[in-house]
Amino acid sequence: MSEIDENIIFKKDSNEELDIAQKFVGLKLRQEGILTVNFRSPKEEMDEIKKFFDGLKASEHLIYNIGNTGDVSCYFKGVAPLLEQTDDTGFNYFFLSVTLQELNEISDDVVTSHFGCNL
Repeated sequence: MSEIDENIIFKKDSNEELDIAQKFVGLKLRQEGILTVNFRSPKEEMDEIKKFFDGLKASEHLIYNIGNTGDVSCYFKGVAPLLEQTDDTGFNYFFLSVTLQELNEISDDVVTSHFGCNL
């Protein structure tokens, strides 16, 4: 039996959690720690996903954990409009894309641009 769980958990600082099956989630890592999380699911799961991400502010802290492999800290960057689609078999599903940025060590450029000083 595998030690990796079948779910991904997203957690807010308020301890509110979204626990969703990996089969509904696609991850794309981009440059500079930007992570696009694509949710493709039936309406019931999408209602829960939307509820979790609605109201989050840009740069709000989140943690995600893929298959119980360890917490990853990140910032919420934004959410794209919800799309309703139908696949080739006629199955109706919903698609939502959320952008996160993984927390990395602060670089000198970030310190200079945000705080106006060099370390």
